[in-house]
This record gives sequence, C-alpha cells and structure tokens, in this order.
Amino acid sequence: MTVEPMGVMPVIKDLVVDQTLFWDKVRQVSPWLQPEGEEPEAEYLAPNSDMTHLAGVMSCIMCGACVSDCTVLEMDENFIGPAALAKAYRFAADPRDAEDSSRLAELSEYGGIWDCTRCYECVEVCPKDVAPMDRIMALRDRAMEHGYDKTYGPRHTDAFEESVAHSGWLDELRLPIKTFGIFNFPALMSMAPVGLRAFLRGKLPPIFHRPVPGVKKVRQLVKSVKDQQQEE
Repeated sequence: MTVEPMGVMPVIKDLVVDQTLFWDKVRQVSPWLQPEGEEPEAEYLAPNSDMTHLAGVMSCIMCGACVSDCTVLEMDENFIGPAALAKAYRFAADPRDAEDSSRLAELSEYGGIWDCTRCYECVEVCPKDVAPMDRIMALRDRAMEHGYDKTYGPRHTDAFEESVAHSGWLDELRLPIKTFGIFNFPALMSMAPVGLRAFLRGKLPPIFHRPVPGVKKVRQLVKSVKDQQQEE
C-alpha cells in the first residue's frame, strides 16, 4: 500500500496539501440556489420527484479525492474539475433555481463540461458514489437542450457520433475539420503537430475512410439507441 499526498494540489508538508485550488473551483460555479424574484416569504417545497435524482450528488463530502485523481487537472488548471462540476449539477438541476440557463452557458466555455475526457478516475475514487463524471455528462445533455450546442465540444460529439454511425469506426482525419470548421485555420493548424507526430510514427489515419465489415449492425445499434432516447 502506497500512502502519499493528494494529487494536483501543492504539498505543504508530509501528507498536507494546499486545497486553495479545490475551493476556488467550487466557488467558481456559484454553489448556492439563485431563485427567481424576491426571497419567498415561506419555505419553497420542491416536489419529491424532482429532488430524488439529486440525492446522490448531495452526498458529496467535499473530500477532494476526485480532484486529486483528475487527469485533466494534471494537464490544465483551467479545468473546473469534477467536484465543482458535480456541485454545479446539483444546482443547475434543482427546480428551485432560476439561473440554470446562465449556469450552463458558463459551464459550456473553455475549462468546463466539455473538457472532461471521461477517464472514469473520479468515479473510481469517490467514497460516496457521487459519480462526478456522470453528472458532467448530464450537464452536457442539459446544455445542449438549452441551445448551447454550437461550441467545439458539442460539435466534436456530433461529429464523433456521425462518423461511428456511418462507418462503424472513427474517421480521425476528418474529425478536427468537422469539429472546428473547414475555414477555422488557426484551430486546424494547432492540430498540425499532432498530425506530424502521427505521421512520423506511421499512425496517420487513412485518407480514404472505409466502413468496417458488418457496419449495418453498428448502424442498427445506433438507430436503436436513438429510438429509445426519443421514447424516454
């Protein structure tokens, strides 16, 4: 068994870390209810059916374990992080909160919900089964439902789905073009170093992207999932 300080946050001494980054991220998502209009005179009782799905995320004890193991925060301190985003979901999905749309707009920007790589580490280490990654995915769905579907994150997701649904596997050569747009030269050029490294290692995607054998089964599966989502 290895005993070591929490990751991402700077070590003060021994196993003690500076959790300033953790709490700054939490404050960034405005973790409090913002009801519409003036303060109600009486208690606002939300229907139990609207609050049941929030029970899991409200179990968070703010231990920071998910932040410690977040692979994105290791590379980019601008990422809001799994704990803060799970906390953001708790309020964005609360029927008493009137700022869910503005919250989702902020979370759709750089460093927000679309920067999660779905590595599953935060889910693995959470001691209370909050499942931060699942909350982030739910926030993505809500953001797109509110019309925040034109940023790079949603476009990347749509292009990914379209490619797999069409050919059964990912067309990595055209994915950046569909994500950033064919005329977004600065963004496309930023991918050039990645393409060059792939070329030098013999891993450049094929120019002519062909469907995999049995692609019809993949298409049927995608259609089945979409039909199920529409029924729900």
